[in-house]
Amino acid sequence: MSRIFTRPHLVWGWTGTLTDDTDRYVQALNIALRPLGARQVGLDTFRRQFTTSSSALFAAILGRTLTPRERQQASIAFETHLAHRPPVQLRPGTEQLLARLIRSGCTHSALSLSRNHVVTQQISDLGIARFFIRTEGLSDASVRTKAHPLADHVRALRPDIGNRPIVVIGDDADDIRAAVANHVHPVPFTGGRTRPGILSQFGLPVAGTLAQAAAFAVAYAHTTRIESCSVSNGANNSRGG
Repeated sequence: MSRIFTRPHLVWGWTGTLTDDTDRYVQALNIALRPLGARQVGLDTFRRQFTTSSSALFAAILGRTLTPRERQQASIAFETHLAHRPPVQLRPGTEQLLARLIRSGCTHSALSLSRNHVVTQQISDLGIARFFIRTEGLSDASVRTKAHPLADHVRALRPDIGNRPIVVIGDDADDIRAAVANHVHPVPFTGGRTRPGILSQFGLPVAGTLAQAAAFAVAYAHTTRIESCSVSNGANNSRGG
């Protein structure tokens, strides 16, 4: 369906998308699972097994289900390591890209499955809060998919952006499934926590850089709004982020 050109609103993932912190997660995973006898995990294994549920990720790496005590100890070690690492870093050129997109007429928000106070503090510390009309993480640590948080995020955005098209840019399968569930367009980004081959299974153009992801989003808004999406929800089973 042809439509008048409108610049999109971009909902960015945070961890693994705007931030270049995948190595931090690999280090945290190895520290958390070392007492349980796990072998050292490299980036490729981490990206192949990644899921937004830390307990499911632990089980996938170990090849077995953890006991409740093991799961609790591993989770504490994992989160403690992440909390005490140096501050997260933006991907090179991110600030300039966000500013350039705003000048072109786009707007931004950030939605993460990390805790809300952590995300908002990181965004503030990095000095980029001015680029976003909304930034959100989770208040409920038990939530492991973005589908419902994205629905709330979109509802909250609409008074500010009207009927402009919304595009979700994220680095894992859950970003794609959440976008499709909420009838907004997803753009997979390969630079984060999920292997490109997993993201390509959804049949969407896959971006190798944030600039390319933004270009895909603008091109989508310039052509047609997807009223229904046939993207498979089964890629990589239940994994996502």
